[in-house]
Amino acid sequence: MKICAIITEYNPFHKGHFEQIEFLKNNYSDICVVSIMSGNIVQRGELAVLEKYKRAEAAVKMGADIVLELPYPYSCSSAGYFAGAGVFLADSIGADMLCFGSECGDLGLLYKVAKRTLDDEYIFRLQELVQGGKNTSESYISLYRRAYSELYGEEIPEGANNTLAIEYLRALIALDSRIVPITNKRTSPYSASATRYFYRRGEKEMFSYLPEALFEFYSSNKPCTSQDAAKVILWHLANADSMELSQFADVDQGLASRLISCAQESADLAEFFSKAATKKYTDSRVRRAVFNCLLGVKKDMLEAPPLYTLLLAASSLGCRTLKEIKKNSRVEIITKPAGYKELNKDVQNAFLLSCKADALFFTATGEKIGDILRRSPVILP
Repeated sequence: MKICAIITEYNPFHKGHFEQIEFLKNNYSDICVVSIMSGNIVQRGELAVLEKYKRAEAAVKMGADIVLELPYPYSCSSAGYFAGAGVFLADSIGADMLCFGSECGDLGLLYKVAKRTLDDEYIFRLQELVQGGKNTSESYISLYRRAYSELYGEEIPEGANNTLAIEYLRALIALDSRIVPITNKRTSPYSASATRYFYRRGEKEMFSYLPEALFEFYSSNKPCTSQDAAKVILWHLANADSMELSQFADVDQGLASRLISCAQESADLAEFFSKAATKKYTDSRVRRAVFNCLLGVKKDMLEAPPLYTLLLAASSLGCRTLKEIKKNSRVEIITKPAGYKELNKDVQNAFLLSCKADALFFTATGEKIGDILRRSPVILP
C-alpha cells in the first residue's frame, strides 16, 4: 500500500479537488490518499467556510481515505511555513508520494526554481534586498521574485499553486525526504475563492463548482465568515499595545500601530482590512497578522516543526492504513481531542494553541467552546 499525501484546505471541497483525487486513484494502484488539511483558520488569514470535521467529512465522501489536520498556527501562515509544516507531517507519517497542483505542470521547472532559491548566493541577495527595502513600500514577495530574476535572468512562475508547489519542493529538499513529488496541471475552471463567494451568499451558481454528491451536504450547512468574529477581533486590536503586538509573527512596529489605529476607526472587518492593507503590508499578511496577534503566535513557533496531527476523518481503508502509519509515525497522531492530556507537555501546549483557534471559530459560529474536546473523527465506509 502506497501512501500519497495531499496538503489541502478544502475550503470548501469543489470539483477541482475531486479531479485531483480521481487523478491519483486512476493512475496509481494500491494507494491510500492522505489529506493533510488546514484546521479552522486557513492560509489566507480567515476563518474556514466550514468547521474542520465537516470539511474532512466532505473529503472522505469524495474519495480521500484519511484526513489529518494541519494545525494552527501553520494553517494560517505564509506559503513557506504552511508548505514546510505540511511536508514535515507527510514525511513524518511515512508518505511515499506528495501530490500538488500547479499552473505550469512542469515538475522540472518547479524543482529548478526550488533548488536555486535554497542556494547561498540567492539567500544572500534576498537578504540584501530585504535589508535595503525596510524603509520602502515593496513587499517581501516582490523582493523574493526580484532577487531571482536579477541572479538568473528568469522569472519565477506566477500563480498561487506554482508558489506553493515551489515551497513544497523546497521543504522536501531541505528534509532530504524520500517522498516522490507529483504535480498535476491545474486546467479546470474551479476555484475555492469562487465557490466560497457563491456559497456564502447562498447563490445557486455554487452548485456548478461542487460535486453533485455534495449538493445536499453544503445546502444543509451554514457557511462561516471572519465577519462573524468581527466584534472580538476589532475590540482586541483597538485596545492593544503596539509594543506587545510587534512581538508577534508577521508584525513589525509599523504594522502594529497601523492595526490598532485602523481597528479604532473601522465598523467592520471589510472596512478594517481595506484601511490596513498597503503595497508593503499586503492583504494576506495583514489577515494572518491579525490572528497571530489574537492568539499570541510568535515567529519561533512557526519555525519549529509541528509536534502532532489530529485525525479528522477516515474511510474503512484509511482506518486500516492508519494503524500501520501509527507504528512508525515521528509525530503524535491524536485520534480524539480529549486524548491530548496523555501526551507530553510540549505537545499539550501546541494542541492547546490550536484549541484557542477553534474557540475563536466556535465563538463566530455560536457553538459551545466546551464541545471542542468532545469531538470525534468522522468514520465512513
